Amino acid sequence: MTKPNQRPAGTVRREIGSLAADVRKMASLRWELARLELQSAIGSIKRLAIAAIAAGLMVLCAMPILAVGLAEGLGGRLGISRLGWLLIFGFTLLIGGIAGGTIAWRYFRRRFTGFEQSLEELREDLVWLEEYVEKSDES
Repeated sequence: MTKPNQRPAGTVRREIGSLAADVRKMASLRWELARLELQSAIGSIKRLAIAAIAAGLMVLCAMPILAVGLAEGLGGRLGISRLGWLLIFGFTLLIGGIAGGTIAWRYFRRRFTGFEQSLEELREDLVWLEEYVEKSDES
């Protein structure tokens, strides 16, 4: 005969088996969530890299134009209109590159979440497991 606070061995085995199945399923789902978040993070990083490369190329293209504009201005051989256009185009590319890179960086920082959901789910799972263990100990 079993004592009132003790469970039969079969019940304990079934509960342990059920808990093990739940933990396996939970781990499988958490792994899938982490994998999906990693894919999303890689996509965000790729978009940032492409935008950064484009912004860098615009800045690099602007530098020789600005140098030519400055040289033409200091030499005094060209009229204002040509120098003006060289400077306008050079500064437009430079400002466009800097603005594009800044916007891409801010967009990346705002959208990049890393593994926030996975970590939150793991915290919730730990709380659930602690409650389950405490509940099992009381029974």
